[in-house]
Amino acid sequence: MVGDDKGFSLMELFMVGVALVVLVGMVMPSVFRTLEAYRLRGAAWNLAGDLRLARQKAVSLQLDHRICFANCDAAVPAGGYLLQRKVSAGPPAVWFVDVRRADLPDGLTLTSEADKVTYDLKGEASGSTITMTNSAGTYAVVASPSGRVRACKVSCP
Repeated sequence: MVGDDKGFSLMELFMVGVALVVLVGMVMPSVFRTLEAYRLRGAAWNLAGDLRLARQKAVSLQLDHRICFANCDAAVPAGGYLLQRKVSAGPPAVWFVDVRRADLPDGLTLTSEADKVTYDLKGEASGSTITMTNSAGTYAVVASPSGRVRACKVSCP
């Protein structure tokens, strides 16, 4: 009986496979870009959270706290930062590391206007803008002198 063939020919299976490979090849770049955008936003939000934590600890413990990016008393992880608390006024002042943040995503560049953002006992900050960049874009994290922290895509108004 002609026309009762059940199943697929090898050529039909091959053509479906080729079509799937082409579709996956077209979708993958946008998937990778989306993942990079999520990694960037997550890193910016983590930094903003750590700045808020430093402020909250400074007020509640009545000890100066800071987020340190460079020129710290302790070694800063490559591309990362430290959350430190002041344990002695000195001179020289002695700072203890509470959090060592080294888990920033690969390919992320962190730059700061200042080496450190320090919070005093009233929650006021030395102030700085920290810029985080990767292949998906840029986020700015702003610690204003009043102590307010904002994370904004590209830049904060």
